[in-house]
Amino acid sequence: MLDLFGPRWHIGCSKSGVALVRRDRFGHHVGAPIERDWPVGTAPAAMLRRQLHDALDEAGCAGARATLVLSDDWYRIGMSSSASRMAGPPDSGADDRVSQSGSGQPCLAAALPAALHGALLDTVARYRLRGVVPVAHSLAAWKRWHRDLKSGDWFGVVHDSSIMLLSRAGGKMQGLMQQSLQQVDMKNPGWLDARAAIEAAKLGVPVPRRIGLCGEVPEPWTVALPGGLACIPLRDKKLPAGSLSVALAQAGIPA
Repeated sequence: MLDLFGPRWHIGCSKSGVALVRRDRFGHHVGAPIERDWPVGTAPAAMLRRQLHDALDEAGCAGARATLVLSDDWYRIGMSSSASRMAGPPDSGADDRVSQSGSGQPCLAAALPAALHGALLDTVARYRLRGVVPVAHSLAAWKRWHRDLKSGDWFGVVHDSSIMLLSRAGGKMQGLMQQSLQQVDMKNPGWLDARAAIEAAKLGVPVPRRIGLCGEVPEPWTVALPGGLACIPLRDKKLPAGSLSVALAQAGIPA
């Protein structure tokens, strides 16, 4: 749904940069993105707070509606079930702020350190930004695209040389895989087929016929191999290309 009461700002935060993208009341992009970046590994949480503050100053967007999407590497991503809030590494309880993809079980969940969550909310509160909830990229992408998937399709997000792959069967989530990617992986047309077969065998579920991927989808993966799965790039055609932080900002734009 379009924001009919004025411009809306979309904020994207990676571990090495921040971007602000502006839309007008009709959903059109206005001006160039506002971007700030810093060297990888340079106290990312402190740099994020400082550069976000500076970018919001430049934007002059006090009082506007906004969305805030962070790259998955800020989060601990896992599966949530009725028996455990999040599978995988031990939960850190009160030290996390957990968001989920939905009330159904199992579902995708993302835990952000409470200190960072609070610092982000304090920063946007200084500018009276409205409607801001920090969201992990994988959750934002799932909410954007899951209705376009068939019941047996798997889903994934590829960005910054890493992949998050969500296995599904019968429309239900089965498991989650996260892995760094090497250049040789992204140039190999058969890599995704092989990885999906391994994950399916681990879970005891059928190998998918299709995987819907959003983000920086390697072109070789989209080349269908005889008898192989189909890799379906999920892309919004009207969004301009940009840096990783710009792509994260645009992930917050409603379908």
